[in-house]
Amino acid sequence: MKFKLLILLSLPAFALNAQSDPAPTAPTVPVYTAAPKEKPTRNYQLANDGTTFAAGIKADDLKTLLYALAADSMQGRETGEEGQRIAAEFIAQQFKDAGLPPKGDKGFFQKIMLQSASWADIGLKVGDQEFRNRTDFYVYPAFSPDKPLTEMKDLMFVGYGIEDEKYNDYGKSDVAGKAVIFYNGEPMSTDGKSLITGTEFRSNWSIDWRRKVMLAKKKGAIAAFIIDPNFEESLKKNRKAISAYGWRPVGSDAESTANDFIPNMFVSPAVAKVILGEKAHKAESELTDLREGDKFKPVKVKVKIELRLDKESKSLEGSNVLAVIEGSDEKLKKEYVFVTAHYDHLGMSDSTVIYHGADDNASGTSGVIEIARAFAEAKKQGAGPKRTVVCMLVSGEEKGLLGSKYYTEFPLFPLDKTVVDINIDMIGRIDERHAGNPDYIYVIGSDRISTHLHDINEMVNAEHTKLELDYKYNAKDDPNHYYERSDHFNFAEKGIPVVFYFNGTHPDYHRPTDTADKINFDALAKRAQLAFYVAWEAANRPTRITANVPQDKKKDDMGN
Repeated sequence: MKFKLLILLSLPAFALNAQSDPAPTAPTVPVYTAAPKEKPTRNYQLANDGTTFAAGIKADDLKTLLYALAADSMQGRETGEEGQRIAAEFIAQQFKDAGLPPKGDKGFFQKIMLQSASWADIGLKVGDQEFRNRTDFYVYPAFSPDKPLTEMKDLMFVGYGIEDEKYNDYGKSDVAGKAVIFYNGEPMSTDGKSLITGTEFRSNWSIDWRRKVMLAKKKGAIAAFIIDPNFEESLKKNRKAISAYGWRPVGSDAESTANDFIPNMFVSPAVAKVILGEKAHKAESELTDLREGDKFKPVKVKVKIELRLDKESKSLEGSNVLAVIEGSDEKLKKEYVFVTAHYDHLGMSDSTVIYHGADDNASGTSGVIEIARAFAEAKKQGAGPKRTVVCMLVSGEEKGLLGSKYYTEFPLFPLDKTVVDINIDMIGRIDERHAGNPDYIYVIGSDRISTHLHDINEMVNAEHTKLELDYKYNAKDDPNHYYERSDHFNFAEKGIPVVFYFNGTHPDYHRPTDTADKINFDALAKRAQLAFYVAWEAANRPTRITANVPQDKKKDDMGN
């Protein structure tokens, strides 16, 4: 995105073509493959196609569930609060009433313990000038250590903070014991090509800012300042993530992450100009020379800086709620088909304002409860699934996909035996793109890891629900990044095929006005039935869904 010439150093045209993203980004997204144009057909036949049981997923039953979940008494279902605990008990009772056995680690529940770091004191002082958190700078507590005070006098401007075999901002400079300052993103030429990749596609240096901070630490730097050219926009977009990123599962390997970094913060161009002081012009000149083909030369800066990052910890308890329908085949029942949705929401801003979360995500929660009931009924009638089906409602989604993260860190069933995750997040409304046509659903991720899953989704929809399957948000360049923004993503990170169903956003998204009276229950029923049919097929097909799409290789902490 372009930014104004008035900010930071009267930036050269080269810097104006730099690409930089709000941070932090999610881990590297698996390779995307385009959806096949031809509808797949079945080359085998199941003894029972599930139609009888799918028909039991009815609009009236969904309406009863959803109105209960979005009621004032649920208090917005915020994780760790009383409303979430009331909702968890309600969901568990539905599973019990369906005749399902408790299979969690505590009845129907998997208790999740979460811990977060917030700031007891956070500040930045340059010379005698004090700057303010979330006004002049922002910090992700999960990726910055607890350092009550870091003082520095020597700083180095290192361009974009990149060291690659074809490009190097550091050169032969020694930054040990110094602070570094660099731009977010990576250098792009005037024709829109990266100076690192030589194409219009960005490198991993641009996608993951944490890699740059880790490089600076490896070189001995004591702090890193990241210049965000789109500071105001990034702050607005990431305000929730800035606080939510501090939460993590207790006992997770991620607990030590913050201590793997040096103190770091994103600063506005105006703050960067103060930090660079009289060397601001020199920094601009070096970027101009770089654009014209010369090698970049780091710029030494003498400046007195005090950085305060004093953390305090707090914890909360949530729970995932599980319904388990054990498979009927002695061999295949040791494989697991997951159907998931998050039941938590944003709670209450005060005693008079409740974020009801009817669409987000009482709709998906109601759908998963009904899918569990349908599978339970099939089992009662002797037509239960061959593989084991796990219908799991998770909490902590609104705080950073934490319930599903906790499950994949501490699984109750082997992840290598988990066949698929079918995730439902918001399926009760009609977005503007489909006004007047409720028979649609956005399908995200179905072909990212397994083309078999994509084919199944297309096939059962053609045979049964006949919805318009919209793949708009499955595009690899989707600016909304919905693929990384719901609970299926934690399963995908473990290499498990996933599909995510979503109705799109609307003006009531994340507002108190997301209420039950605005839900289209007929559309909700059809969409839940589609998820059921995919789960039915995955649980009963002769061969297991397999991951057959090549994935990007995992990088180490330095991206190598």
